[in-house]
Amino acid sequence: MESMKGKRVVITGPTSGIGKGIARGLGSLGAQLILACRDTAKGEATAIEILKDEGAKGAAVRQVDMSRQQSIRDFARGIAEEFGRIDALVNNAGISRGPQRRAESEDGIELTFATNVVGYFLLTLELMEVLKAGAPSRIVNVASSFASDLDLDDLQFARRPFEGMKAYAQSKVCDRLLTWALARRLEGTRVTANAMAPGLVVDTGLYRDFTAEMTQPLRQRAELTVAQGADTAVWLASSPDVEGASDRFFYQRKEIPCAFRNRESEEKLWEICRELTHRAK
Repeated sequence: MESMKGKRVVITGPTSGIGKGIARGLGSLGAQLILACRDTAKGEATAIEILKDEGAKGAAVRQVDMSRQQSIRDFARGIAEEFGRIDALVNNAGISRGPQRRAESEDGIELTFATNVVGYFLLTLELMEVLKAGAPSRIVNVASSFASDLDLDDLQFARRPFEGMKAYAQSKVCDRLLTWALARRLEGTRVTANAMAPGLVVDTGLYRDFTAEMTQPLRQRAELTVAQGADTAVWLASSPDVEGASDRFFYQRKEIPCAFRNRESEEKLWEICRELTHRAK
């Protein structure tokens, strides 16, 4: 892949699983990494690990809780003041509630939706000016092939019985829908937006709340390593092969059809996220 020397990349959720794989992949290409972490101690340990890799140049650790809107705004303001521009944003941080009960963020939003969807939406908008300052720049949204159960009239499981995996699967539909709505708004800016699916990678923090009995069926399927799951996101953030490409969905470096493309749904979700974040543009 193309060298990322001199390029600056923000990665959310970089301390475990796919996020760490993406960070290490881009770090080995020489990118200056900004590790957006909820737990900065884990972030510092990850930075030390990354800097041992051949080709790694730098990894700055900055704190952000992707379920908290004020934290996201504070983080983005700090990035703008400290760095001025970025060349890529990889929205990766996500949670799965597993068998746990429904919970809400401090902003009163169902926690999975707040983190996996509203977090992507708000951080992207809050970093838009520094992305434009670094143009041509790229936004990579880590989605999933495990995507279903979309109910735009009950995104927060206020009426439906809460099921952690359904909430997660719905959030990954939403990540795709927001990518397509964003790509339309970015036309002519030299900022691109694409989504990708990492495939089945069981050894990530995503399944930390699952019992061994729950993860066993997953392990019986064809499973990818963390590096294999991260590879497409690294490629989308760095490769000249996709320079200028936008509004696309990728798996294993190949564009694949996305069943979730509906402009009315995309715009409805965008408006819901805009209302939930109040100050979003």
